Amino acid sequence: MSLSNYPDHKLLTELEVLKKIEKALAGKKPFSLVRVGDGENIVLAQGVFLSDEEFEKTYWVQQGKRSGGKGVPLPSLTLRDQVLEGIRQADVVGICRNVNDEVAAPTRYKRALTNKIFDHYGIKPANLCYVFWNRKIVAHQRFWKLLHKYRTLLISKWAARYADLLQKQYKSLPPKIVGCIDFHHYNEIPEILEKVGQYQFDLVLISAGVNAVILAPAIARRYGKVAIDFGKTMMYTVLPNKRINPWYP
Repeated sequence: MSLSNYPDHKLLTELEVLKKIEKALAGKKPFSLVRVGDGENIVLAQGVFLSDEEFEKTYWVQQGKRSGGKGVPLPSLTLRDQVLEGIRQADVVGICRNVNDEVAAPTRYKRALTNKIFDHYGIKPANLCYVFWNRKIVAHQRFWKLLHKYRTLLISKWAARYADLLQKQYKSLPPKIVGCIDFHHYNEIPEILEKVGQYQFDLVLISAGVNAVILAPAIARRYGKVAIDFGKTMMYTVLPNKRINPWYP
């Protein structure tokens, strides 16, 4: 089935995805979840659906230039191909909805562009969920019980601050955080993949922008662990934002 014909009601719910994660953790099986939002779409559209000039003019690239970058080399067909490979390797892929989508981006860079990209490259994920799975799941106590039960590694420039905050806010159900790895840029990926091996963990949450689509499947395959593209959830917790509504004990 072409992704353009895939209805929103067939996307896995956040709890259905969580069940898959729980099963992988219980069985000690490798598992990865990645997310394809507007930024990933723009990276993936390079050289096919966006000319070099169109790519440079996108709001996302321009936004990156104003803010000091997006943590990835732009433009880069190598990056595009690595992101494509990450999507192919992932067990679950988060995408935008056709309707009632919450991604704050122009419509042409959301689901319609994902449809074109996936069809062009013949990408047919076995499991699809909503791209904001990461923001929805923190509202469920069941997610926090998972972090309490399994050894969790954090990768992000927000990791240390996020860990400190969770230890304060979840004292009655403390997350079992075993380490925080600082991450800022695509160039650090080889070093990060090596550093991950220094930790004893079951689950890794990655907040690293587009880079998470490369990192999550790579960690899952290399170390046989569960690796999740956690999006901006760490940032929206450290700098409280109405986009998320976490469950608290």
